[in-house]
Amino acid sequence: MPARVLVADDEPFTAEMLALMLAFRGFEVRRAHDGAEALEQALDWKPDVLLLDVQMPELEGVDVTRALRNDDEMCECPVILISSFDECEVAWRDAGANVFLQKPIDIVKLPDMVERLLHGDCPPPGKRMAA
Repeated sequence: MPARVLVADDEPFTAEMLALMLAFRGFEVRRAHDGAEALEQALDWKPDVLLLDVQMPELEGVDVTRALRNDDEMCECPVILISSFDECEVAWRDAGANVFLQKPIDIVKLPDMVERLLHGDCPPPGKRMAA
């Protein structure tokens, strides 16, 4: 069974490119268009990794991450937060994300990073992961 990745970004082109690259590498991918939809899908579908844009309608990626960290079933799920903001402008560590990536993302390297997260090379929430 392929690993499941939820991609949430309110920019359709970005979400599509990320989802296509991950699907090409064999992941089962679902997309969400805003934070509320991302949280609902995460709690229902139980993905293995979440890739969340920071700034989205309804709920921001950091809010989705905080909610997941408080859920008994999803609290350990690796979360990658992405943003056009610099990481010092985003409270990703406080939210409990495992990885922060600044846009533009190298989508060629993204599947390898997801694989590393799935195979235990997952830093604790708020710690940096080498690219």
